[in-house]
Amino acid sequence: MDCKGIKYCHVSNKKKAIFARKQTLLKITFLGTGTSQGIPIIGSNHPVCLSSDEKDKRLRVSVLIEWEDFNCVVDCGPDFRQQMLRANCERIDGIVFTHEHSDHVLGLDDIRPFYFKQGDISIYAHKRVLKSLRKRFDYIF
Repeated sequence: MDCKGIKYCHVSNKKKAIFARKQTLLKITFLGTGTSQGIPIIGSNHPVCLSSDEKDKRLRVSVLIEWEDFNCVVDCGPDFRQQMLRANCERIDGIVFTHEHSDHVLGLDDIRPFYFKQGDISIYAHKRVLKSLRKRFDYIF
């Protein structure tokens, strides 16, 4: 077996199994790192909320994980559309929902453009979270 271009390679003759791992880069983009209300918070007089520093303008929590031609999003809250546009994301293969709070799921409706373009998108979550999503977004499921 030729293992050229493969970082780790193992060939087992006993079970005729081949294990190989290609060296590829994983890109992680923090789409939002704010609180459940985002930063700045509406009507707040906290110094961070009044700051003109761009680092103090943070969208709600979400992460984009890109690996080869696979894109996965962790949570999609109310800022999801804006986050996808800003990240120039053209494909989503899966969404991981950490929990069912609104600041983590209310962007689910905004996956429609991806669905219309590419078809089914896998969703990963605890059974409790999936049950909540089916109830809140019954028109999607």
